[in-house]
Amino acid sequence: MADDIRRWSEQLARDPSSLVFLQLGEALRRQGQLEVALKVALRGLERHARSADAHDLVARISVDRRDFTRAFAEWEMVLRLDPENIDAMKGLGYVSYQLGQLE
Repeated sequence: MADDIRRWSEQLARDPSSLVFLQLGEALRRQGQLEVALKVALRGLERHARSADAHDLVARISVDRRDFTRAFAEWEMVLRLDPENIDAMKGLGYVSYQLGQLE
């Protein structure tokens, strides 16, 4: 995984508009490097604001950081961009449960 992170980091440095930030951010998230993952994801989101995948990545990182309010907002945005996105629906259900919003 470290080799992948290095390769994706180099690729992103060469081309900051690349969608490789999605793989890099996810790999960093899985390694528990949440602050770095969030930074990568937010920079990618600046360039790809209409990407449901980018908003989903920020939401998943936010859940790991226990920032459920941000995760909820990001998954709402995913559903605005992609109304059939099952992962966002599941994510909203999870966050609602965590926030005690059971209705």
